[in-house]
Amino acid sequence: MSHALRRTTRGDPRVCLAVLDGPVDLSHRSLAGAQLGVIETLVSTSADDGPAARHGTHVASIIFGRGELDGIAPDCRGLIVPIFGTGPDGELAMCSQIDLARAILQAIEAGANIINISGGQFTPTGNSDPLLEAAVRRCHERDVLVVAAAGNDGCACLHIPAALNSVLSVGAMDESGSP
Repeated sequence: MSHALRRTTRGDPRVCLAVLDGPVDLSHRSLAGAQLGVIETLVSTSADDGPAARHGTHVASIIFGRGELDGIAPDCRGLIVPIFGTGPDGELAMCSQIDLARAILQAIEAGANIINISGGQFTPTGNSDPLLEAAVRRCHERDVLVVAAAGNDGCACLHIPAALNSVLSVGAMDESGSP
């Protein structure tokens, strides 16, 4: 974040950001003093040492981090909404579109103004489960911004929920400008 913007704002406690990701280690030093609540979902809220908890904690630190390296909005309130877990093979266990829709609706009901989703599913058509599409539409109707990852593969493909209408899709590029 630019130094000029950092001098202008660190976020506002009236704004609530929901992080739909893996469980978060709330005792992590970067989150000390952050205003974070946890919403119970079908995924355990306990942060273990697995990839889901590491990813969830990393994403939460990027947003709410405090201390040596501040996050992008450390003064905003946060809701942790676990949607990813660690599977029996020790790998990241993804959630279904229906479970994602349920988590989005839980975040809306808990007062989220912004919902961050650092994951999704590839789709050849851009179509999603009707329940997920309805949940995203409810966000739009309630002026809740959904920010979703466009995927990490750098492909010319669609990623759900990032490809849905009204979702702010976020991607990245390498030094040469390639996705």
